[in-house]
Amino acid sequence: MRLRLVSKGTCFSSLLELASEGKIAVVTGSSKGIGLATVRLLKEKGFVTIGVSRSGGGEAHEELRADVSSKEDVRRVVDYVVSKYGKIDVLVNNAGFGVYGYFWETPLDEEEYEVKTLLLGVIYFTKSVLPLMLRRNYGAIVNVVSEAAYVSMPTLLVYSSAKAAVAHFTNGLWASLKGTNVKVSGVYPGPVKTDFTSHPSFKNTEPKFNSLAVPPEKVAKAVWKAIRTGKREIYVPSKLLIEPYFLKLALSFQSLTYFVQRSIYGKKVIF
Repeated sequence: MRLRLVSKGTCFSSLLELASEGKIAVVTGSSKGIGLATVRLLKEKGFVTIGVSRSGGGEAHEELRADVSSKEDVRRVVDYVVSKYGKIDVLVNNAGFGVYGYFWETPLDEEEYEVKTLLLGVIYFTKSVLPLMLRRNYGAIVNVVSEAAYVSMPTLLVYSSAKAAVAHFTNGLWASLKGTNVKVSGVYPGPVKTDFTSHPSFKNTEPKFNSLAVPPEKVAKAVWKAIRTGKREIYVPSKLLIEPYFLKLALSFQSLTYFVQRSIYGKKVIF
């Protein structure tokens, strides 16, 4: 996919002035939901925001139309930002989507693209940006993971698996970078009020977790906390406020987790 700049009406000289005063933040999946809320908050905090999405929409100072599942697109985005601003201070890996249904029912092509977006997109961007941060010994990488990383959800199996891989990647990178000024954090939201269920696979389903969802602005605040503190894991629980503790226990009590999921999601779970 060809990289495309979508102008937001901010002149180049104004952006350079902002860049000299503030910091440069790249946010993937910036056109809606958590990404859009994060862009808005970082702009309030004085960042020059670069949004990356397939649609090219959003409210960042600059919006780049690109696909995070493409190594070429990612490389072009990073090269463009560095050539224009000279640095990237913050990377927020947020882009993603879910395919709903039992594993034997869902299309493999969609699942391959899901894994590329959720996992490889994070790896591609981090691989491109991290050496730049290490050279300056400064920066923050925030991966928006999910509470699903802690439990294998039967009807979001590939999504859960990819998020679990992102969690392990984040934790390992956090440990590897101890002693440097490059921070790595994972933000773990529960249900969030976004259009996550807009994927065609959710047609004719009514996920009950929607009633427990929190606004994306709450996740954006967690991203900001991660940027400031470099804390390894930051949780954004649903209105129940208990999932982080339950989900960690669930690693030891998987069958109990499936029982609770059956109650929440309203679909038969096959053991």
